[in-house]
Amino acid sequence: MKKQMAIRLSIIAITISLLSLSMTSCKKKNNTPSTGTFYFHLHTNIDTNEVDDTTALYRDASGRHFGLSVAQFYISGVTLHNVNGSSYTISGIVLKNIDSEQYVIGTAPIGTYDDVTFNVGLDATTNALQPAGFTTTGYIANTGMWFGNSTQGYMFIKLQGFADTTATQTGTNLVNFSYEIGSASNLKTVTMPARSGALAPYILTKDGNQFIHIICDYGALLSVVNFNTQDSTDTYNINPALSTTIANNFPNLFRYEE
Repeated sequence: MKKQMAIRLSIIAITISLLSLSMTSCKKKNNTPSTGTFYFHLHTNIDTNEVDDTTALYRDASGRHFGLSVAQFYISGVTLHNVNGSSYTISGIVLKNIDSEQYVIGTAPIGTYDDVTFNVGLDATTNALQPAGFTTTGYIANTGMWFGNSTQGYMFIKLQGFADTTATQTGTNLVNFSYEIGSASNLKTVTMPARSGALAPYILTKDGNQFIHIICDYGALLSVVNFNTQDSTDTYNINPALSTTIANNFPNLFRYEE
């Protein structure tokens, strides 16, 4: 009798174990990838000089002196490149201005990333939105970057400042400049160099934060401009050729800080 009872208990125990294993195997696996958050840390520079005074003159690499009162641009279509050969594009838009340095790019799968590409400007669909449309899409509304109609869209980059036009750079003859650049033809893709050696790749960990430090050197960008004769453009009406010249030089605006 005791032997039969023991056998029954063993059978019950085995049955319970099998049911438990079956229920465990039926549970859905969590396929949500682990992610972290990328940020841009963007510095406003003229050559090696960080612009921290919008009333001051700064020296660029060629020896010219100029200052910036407005310096802002849109970044979109950020794509991060993993060392394993894959890439990940983050939807969203950053509006870099002269006062701020840190901007959230968005979340990405954990991994090791060795370079980043992005657009200076907006895609055609976004560029056709009225400023009020930005509030419903999560983008940044800024009427100061709008040309005033949906046909022309937004200024991809807006620069205002003043430059020393004297031959000896004495600062006695300052000329104001204004560059407002947009249009689909001036949407430019910037590919940052692959990071290696002293420039370590970006390692994004689960729930971690990773910062991409970039210097925005307006001295390099405006190296193609003669302040004496090319002091303004708005892409559509004033000196469109100058707008194209500056836009073609967008990639030279950016270099890694570290």
